[in-house]
Amino acid sequence: MTNLRLIGAKLTKINAERNPEFSGKLEIKTNIKVNSLEKIKDTKDTIKVLYDFEIDYGELGKILIEGILFLSSDAKTIKELLKIQKDKKYNSPEYITITNLIIQKASIKAFEIEEELSLPIHIKLPALSVKDQ
Repeated sequence: MTNLRLIGAKLTKINAERNPEFSGKLEIKTNIKVNSLEKIKDTKDTIKVLYDFEIDYGELGKILIEGILFLSSDAKTIKELLKIQKDKKYNSPEYITITNLIIQKASIKAFEIEEELSLPIHIKLPALSVKDQ
C-alpha cells in the first residue's frame, strides 16, 4: 500500500447522453486516463492529477467525467510519481492507487448519471446471497 493521501477532489466537466431509440446489443467499456500529473508549486509533498473517466455504452450512450485530484505524500513518493509519468510506466503501486482513487471518485457521480438517464450500472455491485446449508 502506498502512502498517497487524497486531500481534495473536484469535477471539472460532466457530459452524458443516451440514445432513446437504441435497441441492440449492449457493450460497456470504461476508460480511465490520467491527462497530467504535476507537483503543485511551493509545496514539496502535493501533486495535482487531471483525469478523464469515460463509460462508453456504444450506440446506447456515453458518460464523460473530467476531474482533478489533489494528493499528498512524502517527497520521495512525489518524485517517483513524476518519474513514472515522464517514463510512461503505469504499473507501479502508486499509479494504481491513483487509478483506484479516480474510479472511486468518478464512479459515485457516474452512478447518479446512470440513474438519471436509465443507463445500466457500469460495474457490478456487491450482492448478498443465501448460503446453502
